[in-house]
Amino acid sequence: MHINSERLRAFHQLCKDRNFHRAAEHIHISQSALSQRIMKLEQDIETTLVVRGVDGVSLTDAGEKLFDFACNLYNMEQDTLASIKHGEDGCLSGSLRIAAYSSILRSAVTPSLAPLVRKSSEIHVEFFRREMNQIPAMLKTGEADFILLDYAIEDATMKSQQVGTEHLVHIQNQNCTDEDQVFLDHDANDMTTYDYFKNQRLKPKAIRRNYYDDIYGIINGVQLGMGQAIVSRHLIHGMDEIRVIEHKNPVSNPVMLYYNRNRYLTRLHRAVIENLQQNIDGFLS
Repeated sequence: MHINSERLRAFHQLCKDRNFHRAAEHIHISQSALSQRIMKLEQDIETTLVVRGVDGVSLTDAGEKLFDFACNLYNMEQDTLASIKHGEDGCLSGSLRIAAYSSILRSAVTPSLAPLVRKSSEIHVEFFRREMNQIPAMLKTGEADFILLDYAIEDATMKSQQVGTEHLVHIQNQNCTDEDQVFLDHDANDMTTYDYFKNQRLKPKAIRRNYYDDIYGIINGVQLGMGQAIVSRHLIHGMDEIRVIEHKNPVSNPVMLYYNRNRYLTRLHRAVIENLQQNIDGFLS
């Protein structure tokens, strides 16, 4: 059995985008032409690979296996072409897709990788800021090469390592002395405030909350005296309008890097892991 390379590339793009319209645009063909290539690939392999649904495209078990194969094939192709063009120790090239949560993407991940990206114009970067509960699925579906979370998860398909630590603090506007001022969180599912005070082992009390969607909106709200919050200490460095309310027990979250255990890592991917390991904690201090 032979896998047609044109059909496999179309399938690979569809798996990454999980949407026929976007995938067709990315490989510059019509949506009907893409559908034809996927249908013919399924006929070649004699099994169903993708399932269309209201939320986009999902993969069958066979589709997942073929997607892993396609990712490894194209990653190896990327590495081989780069080594031919630039030599084994030449400049890095290829695509890099990272999904992370708001308190570290802009403040720690981006500057940690900036030296690497500046060295080569042939690195295509896509950063995705997402809510914590949306991020793991992006690695599962292949939308991201790497994800970062503030907690550990057990998954045999993922490889993980801690690359840093966020230290949480209780903050309030310098001019505000109201202990019962409303707390600012991302949304109703954000447990940061509750978890922080649970770690202080304080007597439970009712906490009023408002929702400001992302970490920078929360910090701006505190600066303007609109509420108090629990945030990572590194985000408020040099902000004179904000004071830290000290508590007995320090609270921290790990910064965990995850990537697919079954995927071939290109030179670029290996360099990303190394740069995050070496640099990210310095931006979280």
